[in-house]
Amino acid sequence: MHDMRIRKIREELEKKYIDALLVSNFYSILYLTGFKTLTTDEREAFVIVAKEKVYLFSDARYIDEQLTLNTQYSTFEYKLIEPNKSLISHLYDIVEEEKINSLGFEAEDLKYSEYQKLSRTFKKLNPVSTDRLTIKIRELKDKQETDCIARACEIGDRCLTEIVKIIRPGVSEKEIGFKIEMWIREKGCDLAFDPIVAIDANASVVHYNTKDGDGVVKDGSIVLIDFGVKYKNYLSDMTRMVFVGQPNDEVKKTYEILAEAQQKTVEKITELETLKEADEFCRKLITDNRLPSYPHSTGHGVGLEIHEYPKVSLNSPDKRKVNQVFTIEPGVYFPDKHGMRVEDTVVIKEDGKARILTKFPKSLLAI
Repeated sequence: MHDMRIRKIREELEKKYIDALLVSNFYSILYLTGFKTLTTDEREAFVIVAKEKVYLFSDARYIDEQLTLNTQYSTFEYKLIEPNKSLISHLYDIVEEEKINSLGFEAEDLKYSEYQKLSRTFKKLNPVSTDRLTIKIRELKDKQETDCIARACEIGDRCLTEIVKIIRPGVSEKEIGFKIEMWIREKGCDLAFDPIVAIDANASVVHYNTKDGDGVVKDGSIVLIDFGVKYKNYLSDMTRMVFVGQPNDEVKKTYEILAEAQQKTVEKITELETLKEADEFCRKLITDNRLPSYPHSTGHGVGLEIHEYPKVSLNSPDKRKVNQVFTIEPGVYFPDKHGMRVEDTVVIKEDGKARILTKFPKSLLAI
């Protein structure tokens, strides 16, 4: 699995006439090696993919995990970063051993100060900016990845089945969010992101922060729940609506239009070449019914990160490809009144069809 991913990196490097790649992104390191540090935003590890070997750099805190990885994957060579042996010191040796003249780096991740240090230290080494090289390879999932995402979606379905049972007048957004987190953690999993639970007017705020909210369920409330599960590092994403009591005809009609547009877009994807067309198609279904267009993209890739490639948006350059995993999530928002969104995580299968992985029903749910 990891050998295949490394091979794809080397193929791309060869096309670009680059001798090696310095990988600094937390998720790309995890993708290529299976190695994970405690934090995502601190430089606790680096990887260099060279022609002969893959070098994995970290400090003594992770040495046991590194030794395990080295036993599993003989292509990885572990380099311990110590006070007297920094990453730069190791690089001197590797550049000479591998005869590296050009070193690629992740333009979207490497800090400018880090780039400057590389340039100053290695006068004859040509640092080459690579644009999304690794994260574009991550766009197409292998079977192990799609199996993990599907499992995360299944756990999310089960979670929401239990959570809707506690929604009643008097229950707060924070309480619902807390119950979601507790249920997921009790099953041995983690949150994909902080759950969004938004009630009534709060649901009209596209990226509402439940932690700062004060919404409470009332008779007649509209409740938006957007959450995901992390299973073996891979994520799911789903949004569903819950109506407390029977909604009025206007609200009911709006929801039916939204849910139908979302489902039709999922079905239409097999006929489309680009994901920009999917965004345009979905948006038009909404506006043709005299509802406002939504101020966000129709979808986003899901994998190790909750937002990755491909993009399903009006300016997306991405084509529909087999083994992509992304969301379809149109919404309708009425400021200071209420908002609705319906979201599924889908995978593109060999026949080009989008198979829905989040299976919790989308029929109008009134409790």
